[in-house]
Amino acid sequence: MTREPSGTQPGAAIPVAGLAAAVEATGRDIEPGDAVLLRTGQERWTMADAQYYDYPGMTGETTRWLTSRGATVLGTDALAWDRPFPVMKKAFEETGDPVQIWDGHFAVRDKEAFIVQQMTNLAALPLTGFTVGFFPMKLPRTSAAPARVVAFLPD
Repeated sequence: MTREPSGTQPGAAIPVAGLAAAVEATGRDIEPGDAVLLRTGQERWTMADAQYYDYPGMTGETTRWLTSRGATVLGTDALAWDRPFPVMKKAFEETGDPVQIWDGHFAVRDKEAFIVQQMTNLAALPLTGFTVGFFPMKLPRTSAAPARVVAFLPD
């Protein structure tokens, strides 16, 4: 399922209410094993654009909201899954709470899911009704790798 969550602002956390509204707009609930692909609109920018680095991102709360509903693959067209690092750093400095750093990523320790970032062409996909395959490069002793991601659409 792919949809732009409502209430997304560059640099801000995507709210649970925005995710819930996006899921509702697809006309289909998240089912166990689903891939949820977030179209934030960031793919319109390149690495040469300052906007590329100021994207809406996820938190531990919003990641857990998706995985608690059964999502096992979490994708985004943004640079990263979590909020931009300067935003996380500022939140840490204000609160002293280390949970503010990479909380979206660490949330998948509670319920396993795979995170895929910097996806392209999400706007070309229907909201639901497709299968997506992930073909990562095999890199020894790593926890991440570049991947070819392919959407399979019904005839």
